[in-house]
Amino acid sequence: MAVLQIVRFRPRSGVDGARMREVNERFQREVTPTLPGLERREGTVSEDGEWTLVLRYQDMDSATRGPQADTGPIAREFMSLIDMATMSATFHTVVSE
Repeated sequence: MAVLQIVRFRPRSGVDGARMREVNERFQREVTPTLPGLERREGTVSEDGEWTLVLRYQDMDSATRGPQADTGPIAREFMSLIDMATMSATFHTVVSE
């Protein structure tokens, strides 16, 4: 069954919104297509600066392996911009479409 991973976070203090969007776009183009079992990734940002990523994986195994698969320079740069104290990630099995 398909699985959604919901990731929420805020950028680190001092990280410019344009910079966050730029690195996110590079991640989207260069890293996302390489993640095993990942079908779709959407990034959003609220008016108050909170980011939400919605990732759809083919199955739970792919979803739980996905975060370990993206360790290249772009993924490391993206992660370095995140205030890790604000980050949360949850997994949800899709039960209807």
